[in-house]
Amino acid sequence: MSTSQLVFPAELRDQDHRPCILFEAHDRLKNDNQRIILPSPPSISFSDSADFSTIDLGSIGGAALAALQGDTSNVKSVKAMQVMQTIAQQTPAKELSNFSGRSVANPNTNSTFTGNKMRSFGFNFKLVARSKDESTTIKDIHTAFRHYTYAVSKPDTSNITLDFPPVWTIKFVDFGSPTGENKYIPRIYSCYLTQVESTFNSDANMFFNDSAPLQVDISLQFQETRVLTRNDIADMENDKLGNRGIDENGNPTVSSNVPQKEQTPS
Repeated sequence: MSTSQLVFPAELRDQDHRPCILFEAHDRLKNDNQRIILPSPPSISFSDSADFSTIDLGSIGGAALAALQGDTSNVKSVKAMQVMQTIAQQTPAKELSNFSGRSVANPNTNSTFTGNKMRSFGFNFKLVARSKDESTTIKDIHTAFRHYTYAVSKPDTSNITLDFPPVWTIKFVDFGSPTGENKYIPRIYSCYLTQVESTFNSDANMFFNDSAPLQVDISLQFQETRVLTRNDIADMENDKLGNRGIDENGNPTVSSNVPQKEQTPS
């Protein structure tokens, strides 16, 4: 497996104390990894959330739930009138029953967990060139992000079958830490790059003599490859994924071995 690396700005190679962000994509068809290292962006945002809905158990359901949980006190309180009122809820006379008894059946509304949400992440970079070489590096970085957003036709399928875009690993790099990652920023699981937005010369309409733009703003949107569990979060926070990356098939790797320190970009 070969790996190519793009670093911007160039002085990051000599600034091992500077917080950086590492993006790494694996091209399964070429068995090639593309690494891009940039200064850590501002406004890093994480959103962890869970979905809940509600369920109405009703009088009988509430009593049954209490019985299943070992509490039979509510079972005894379900009197004949309450049972009749519950049955009446399913008839056109339920409003009359409620009014005559001046009471309604307790809906016993409970929260029910439906699942966690897929996490997504956005990063914004303003890349300003100071030389021809930096203009070339910015172009290569911009091209790589755009390139790996797209699917590719599988060989000999005549565009009938598409191969998934590459899986990305994202790391907030701290070259001085044991794992090579910043322990103060939560970990991100493997992702797909879902959107790349590019703006050229947003602050000034200036070009170099070879027509290279002075400035390129890149906005990236990533989405994790699956919904995570608490075990995944705990593993990442406990550095058990310190060796995490991408295998030769483009799948995320998980290791509980002693993490390997991330190397300074070269």
